[in-house]
Amino acid sequence: MQSAICLFVLAALGVASHKTLAQDIPAPVFEVSLQEPAATRWTEPVTYVIETYGFDDSFQHALDYMFQIVPEKTLKKLEPLLEKLEAVFPAQYAEEIDGIHGVLASLGYEDRISKGELAVVNLIYELTVFCTSIVSRAPGGEIVHGRNLDYGITGLQNLTATINFLDSSGSPLFSSSSFVGYVGVLTGMNSQFSVSVDQREMVDQEDTTAAAGMVKNLVSAASGGSSVGMFLRDQLEQGKSFADTLEAVTKERMIAPVYIMMGGLGGDEAAVVTRDRVGEDEENGVWTIDEDNYWRLETNYDHWIDVPSDDNRRDPVNACMAAAGEGGVSVEAVRACLSEPPVLNKGTIYTTLMSAKEGYYDTIVRDPELV
Repeated sequence: MQSAICLFVLAALGVASHKTLAQDIPAPVFEVSLQEPAATRWTEPVTYVIETYGFDDSFQHALDYMFQIVPEKTLKKLEPLLEKLEAVFPAQYAEEIDGIHGVLASLGYEDRISKGELAVVNLIYELTVFCTSIVSRAPGGEIVHGRNLDYGITGLQNLTATINFLDSSGSPLFSSSSFVGYVGVLTGMNSQFSVSVDQREMVDQEDTTAAAGMVKNLVSAASGGSSVGMFLRDQLEQGKSFADTLEAVTKERMIAPVYIMMGGLGGDEAAVVTRDRVGEDEENGVWTIDEDNYWRLETNYDHWIDVPSDDNRRDPVNACMAAAGEGGVSVEAVRACLSEPPVLNKGTIYTTLMSAKEGYYDTIVRDPELV
């Protein structure tokens, strides 16, 4: 099974000289206004992707991956249900997915992707994904949240964009790093907090195969579990405080086990939340920085157990953050920790650095040929 690995870092914002990385390609930036009808909100980014890269070098790659993890026979059985988007997704998201399909149809690709297939693309996190994460503090106290998102799907770079959401009055609401066609949020920031998502691997010893985990996720969805990307987009839209959002993050029923990382406006407002499908882990649910620990690291494996020898991203990042020291933590120090192999690898799709207090949000698309 192919996997996705995301690297997340929360760190305190400091001052450091800028170093331009050879592989940095700024993600295209689009505005999605919530005052626009849901059916037309995504017209510009979808059209840009098709006109710039074509269907085969963008959406088709996501479909090819989907067909690898969801057998065609299974998909055909699910498709009649998935075509009824409103039965699977909250109304706003169902309308947006329908609108995206409408844009693709208007551009001549209706026979290349069905509504049901686009629905599965919007559940792809719940089917399979992996990630990694850090939380850190510097003397200034401002929180910086940085992450690499790694996903073993060719062509996702061509779907990557920064989406600035506008509220019903046209004012900035929040930013996200997204794959065009996916309406949820796996990386985002508003004026109160930043957030990113990593898959929780090895959380369920009974989920010994991808199929077993997928079945449990589908059962959880049918029993009212939330898609993590859509839930987090709701939280970003509501704009509540770090503390109130953290409480919601620990209690919401989710489709899949997950780590959710949050950074606030400063001080101790930084947390790694370890979750099962029902809520936070009973023993190790919320892991924060404290007086003696200025950073925390989370990969795709529970932080209290050893990582597998063939996927040790934990030790290199810990060493990098320790070398920076609490007084040396900065946006550029975090960027450097995200840019050293094996943290940066051929599966890395993008790197995002965020600071809610500073209003700083930057996403670069990584070129796998330069790693």
